[in-house]
Amino acid sequence: MVGRWMNYLFKSLMFMLMIILTSVSADAITFSTMEYRPDMLLSNEPNVIGFEGSSVIVEFETIIDAPTSVVYFGVPHTEGFLTTPRYRKSALGIHIDERKTEHQVKIDVSKLEDVHYDTGLIEGNGGTIVYRIEVFDSRVNTTRAYDRRLRYKREGAPKTGTYTTLTTVTEGPFVDLLTQNSAVISWETDKPTEGIVRVYTQDKTNTLIEKEDFYSKEDSTKHEVTVANLQPDSTYFYQVYTDEFSSTYPFKTAPIPGNAATFKFGFMSDSRAGVGGGERAQNGVNAKDLGRFAIELYTKRADFVCFGGDLINGYTSNVWDYTSQLKTWKRTIQPVGALIPFYESIGNHEQVGTYYRVKTVDMKQNENYIQFAGTVGDDSAESIFAKEFVNPIGSIYGHGIPEPENKWSSNTAGKDVGPTYKENVYSFNYGRIHFISLNSNYWTTGYRSQSKYGQKSQDKDAINLALNLFGGNREGYLMNNQMDWLKKELDAAQNDSKIDWIFIILHEPPFPNGGHVKDAMYWGTPGQGELGGYNNKDVPFGDVIDMRNRFWTVVSSKSKVLGVLCGDEHNYSRTLIDSSLNPDFEYPVWQIISGGCGAPYYVQDKSVPWVEHVKAFTIDKHFCVFSVDKQQIGLEVYNDNSQLLDSILDLTTIR
Repeated sequence: MVGRWMNYLFKSLMFMLMIILTSVSADAITFSTMEYRPDMLLSNEPNVIGFEGSSVIVEFETIIDAPTSVVYFGVPHTEGFLTTPRYRKSALGIHIDERKTEHQVKIDVSKLEDVHYDTGLIEGNGGTIVYRIEVFDSRVNTTRAYDRRLRYKREGAPKTGTYTTLTTVTEGPFVDLLTQNSAVISWETDKPTEGIVRVYTQDKTNTLIEKEDFYSKEDSTKHEVTVANLQPDSTYFYQVYTDEFSSTYPFKTAPIPGNAATFKFGFMSDSRAGVGGGERAQNGVNAKDLGRFAIELYTKRADFVCFGGDLINGYTSNVWDYTSQLKTWKRTIQPVGALIPFYESIGNHEQVGTYYRVKTVDMKQNENYIQFAGTVGDDSAESIFAKEFVNPIGSIYGHGIPEPENKWSSNTAGKDVGPTYKENVYSFNYGRIHFISLNSNYWTTGYRSQSKYGQKSQDKDAINLALNLFGGNREGYLMNNQMDWLKKELDAAQNDSKIDWIFIILHEPPFPNGGHVKDAMYWGTPGQGELGGYNNKDVPFGDVIDMRNRFWTVVSSKSKVLGVLCGDEHNYSRTLIDSSLNPDFEYPVWQIISGGCGAPYYVQDKSVPWVEHVKAFTIDKHFCVFSVDKQQIGLEVYNDNSQLLDSILDLTTIR
């Protein structure tokens, strides 16, 4: 008991010391929780009520008064194996309350059964339709769009028959976790149901031959079904079942581990909402560029895609808002995600937490900070990320996931164990390449705005204050447990005779080149990067440069580490980091930043000390295609006009 009180006293004294170090006394600080949800307009999921004649009724609520909505509807159209929405009709919504926050739309599906527009709904006595609800948001003077789908059946003739809703696949299907003999198929339904995946092979005449059915463990709305007993490097086809089987999708298993396989993989990052309106800012996602780049990667024959974080705008105090944005991202990539896997990593915008209005004694009456702290438990950004995506669990070499980190503050007493690393720190092998995904935005605490200056700022004192008050971690900082896990992972891959090269994927660049010199793993001053980064050991996680150097020393100590793939900066750069920057950096390693999937661009900061090591830079929106041919690894970078921006025949020549 005495030990506990001594521990509590020590923590309290340390907390008071940290507050002093940020030049603000404890008595001078007041704070209160607040709602912070700048991208949120709908308050919950649209609700399909049922049919009235041939019109299905959908109701939804907005968090503010909004004008009557409009709904666009049509059919999912398949060309080849890519299925995308094809809208054809529209209808105006109505208000169902005086406050204009409760809304209703009626979708007359019989309009799609007209002979001019019918794609099979007449013969099939119903089917799947897609619809988009568009609502005006007066706070930002723009519309916000929400895409959904539903299935129905008709008994009798079009228009005059009886229409009813059916269980609908609301998300997916997706193919993930490919190995040489298995894959995981996932999807969601609007009602609990048994999940079945039917797998087919193909004979020499291209006829599909039923192979085997695989079942989910229980009835649910979320389905993850492992299909097994497959052959390496082989093409299969699958359907998912609700009350009938879906369209047919192909996928290809991975090569035998250690085989010198020829394959391609894509890399891109930062698809959060862009500037320009419309689908560039669809529920926190630049759906216009993300959807196009996903299809481009598929047509360029990528076998899988790694995505380096900042999928969404995030930064919200509302769990449904955060989850809804992730679902918008998934719906956007779904046409391709049904065919090839996406491996997602966490960025700084994958943030949901508790938001505070913080006031210090030197602020005027109307001035305050808006600060936030990452939460723990089931509602943490990391836990929700794991629920929404299907990624590997921990290390492929069997040493699990890093233990949650431990850090205290006076307001997290008794809650000082951080969120899970499950499915956001992981590894996998493909051919003779080892891939590691890290979380450089674990348990992030910081602040969004400061009315004292009237706009967002990267004031280090404000962030230090937030860390002292609320605990958590600094953006871009890799904490001890994750670093220890990385060392074990790199040792295992370096000693694996079936692995030639290693790629590490994380969001925050160790050596930023434009847009995030102010944070990432540098925390310098934009335009004055030559003055050095942040290295203050007297504040929480203030030894940023020491941490960055520890990380890169570990990474560059392994001869197989070829590249560190990052996002965060909304541009493209290819930088070669070697011992001329630091003698502890043993082997040269590429740092490739590909943050061009639609977020607002940043220009190059030429003041950074490593500017001469930057081999390529552009602000164009873009995606990367890596081509692996035995031990040779090429790179091509394309923009949104299909122009080749950068190309290198073999990245491995640095060895």
